[in-house]
Amino acid sequence: MDFYEAINRRKSVREFQPRPVEKEKLLRVLEAGLKAPSNNHLRQWEFILIKDAEQRKKVAELVSKGKTITNEMELEKALDRWSDELQREMYRKALPVQEKMLVTSPELLAVCYRLRKPLKECEILYDLNDLASIWMCIENIMLAMAAEGLYGVTSVPRETAVLKKVLGVPDGYEVAAVIPIGYPVDYSVKQKTVSLVEKLHYDKWMNS
Repeated sequence: MDFYEAINRRKSVREFQPRPVEKEKLLRVLEAGLKAPSNNHLRQWEFILIKDAEQRKKVAELVSKGKTITNEMELEKALDRWSDELQREMYRKALPVQEKMLVTSPELLAVCYRLRKPLKECEILYDLNDLASIWMCIENIMLAMAAEGLYGVTSVPRETAVLKKVLGVPDGYEVAAVIPIGYPVDYSVKQKTVSLVEKLHYDKWMNS
């Protein structure tokens, strides 16, 4: 697939077909992640594919804690925080399946990275270079998935201390995101479109 076509096709998907993901496709996707720029040139990133059903359930409960809302009244109340109608439509579909998607997706990937200092100790933007690099890796993964006809969404854990113990992640490493991966079912939520003309500035930020 053409690179720009993959960019245009990429979308966030939370509901998947039961169809398994071919191993060769999955490995190509992860290889693409490892080709991303790395601030220390060492690519101190690790991938954990979570296969065991019980392990998946533990991870899903930890990652989706506080994110999943299935009660209709609670859902409508939660949606009040967003005024943009596209955001409301997206979250109306997303919030009820935050945990389910991590349990039922054909593949579940945890992306980990090495930290030079704990996030709580980062005081300047430069200290976040490790975090910035792993998200370049994740972006490569998401685009490679689209090129392979695969989709998912990045789910960022709120608290990772227990999650790291469950996954056996050693000290000095952090979990950046957990990504369900698979072939999508029909997904109708639209992404907000923006104009480059409105976003592009020259020399300094100019208000339109």
